[in-house]
Amino acid sequence: MKVTVPTHVFLDGVSHGASVAASKSPKQVLECLVLRADARTGLSLEATDLDVGLRIHLAESEADEDGTVVVPAARLLAVAREVDEDSTTFEADDGALVLATGRSRFRVRGESQDDLVTLPRFPPSAAAQVPAPLLRDMIRRTVFATAKEAGRFALHGVLLVIRGDQIEMVATDGRRLARVVSRLPEPAARDFRVILGPKGLALLDRLLAGSAYEKATVAVAQEERQVMFRVGDALVISRLIDGSFPTYEDVIPKRSLHQLSVTVADLAGALRQAALLTTRDALSVEFGIEEGELTIRSRALDIGEATARAPVQYEGPSVRIGFNPVFVQEALKVMEPAASLHLSFTDAKAPTLLTDREDFTYVVMPIALE
Repeated sequence: MKVTVPTHVFLDGVSHGASVAASKSPKQVLECLVLRADARTGLSLEATDLDVGLRIHLAESEADEDGTVVVPAARLLAVAREVDEDSTTFEADDGALVLATGRSRFRVRGESQDDLVTLPRFPPSAAAQVPAPLLRDMIRRTVFATAKEAGRFALHGVLLVIRGDQIEMVATDGRRLARVVSRLPEPAARDFRVILGPKGLALLDRLLAGSAYEKATVAVAQEERQVMFRVGDALVISRLIDGSFPTYEDVIPKRSLHQLSVTVADLAGALRQAALLTTRDALSVEFGIEEGELTIRSRALDIGEATARAPVQYEGPSVRIGFNPVFVQEALKVMEPAASLHLSFTDAKAPTLLTDREDFTYVVMPIALE
């Protein structure tokens, strides 16, 4: 078989596929990309690590005949980056992929197709339709709060709940919680509540960032132990995470005694400066809250200390609250810099709530000050 595809399309597709393929696996085929040529429709690419799967048709591709070749993802990505022509042409030769560009020629050895994993097809009807900009925003505002350390499986994923015309995503690692609740243009055909891994959601976020999908609608469906997202010619498959998600509603403060308002950019700048003199062993900053001003301080033995200030709208008693700066910075990164952030708290020990708009809630637990 011989395939021709625009180079930027080929590189994007291979990049997405390589992000899915396992970096190291006992099954060699899971480290590979499957390139399927169809004389009628062109080239499609598949990859899976058994937790996340991707099938994507590469636009404007042409194939002279049907055929399949399986090649290591990392090798193919490295080769694809070396193509300096507008279009990429490759051939399958005895199970290998042969690609020539300029004065260079590559022959990438293929792998056996005996152990290929068959990816499912999207069902005839979707459970829900979600605008791509909305879904991408919800992913960005929650996935960062998933647990990174070993522990309860459910904390390593994002809870997705679709009920009627409401869509909700929640993530927590036990020390902070991010939640977004929004409305769908049309009620879902069926309700569901699932926990999805961050890898599949990160892949979906990258796909939706592309110009081909940024204004599209994402069809969502659940089949057995996996959820599928179809947008345009791409299909992302994410295996569900087992376990019970925490009763997060009890963590969100129903009422706080005090509230301050500050521009997201002002708080981010002051916090960034104060965090410069923190270390892994001294990862804390002090928020000194007073009428009209927020003072952020850090101190680390053998490193030094820093003080930064930001103007705020606040009326109330002076309060000192300690935070892990990373937990606050990661939340600020997903907010609009020009937005007004509302920080609600009761005291230095109770959960603190941050939000820059009505549909987003971020709760972070304070830490004890020395």
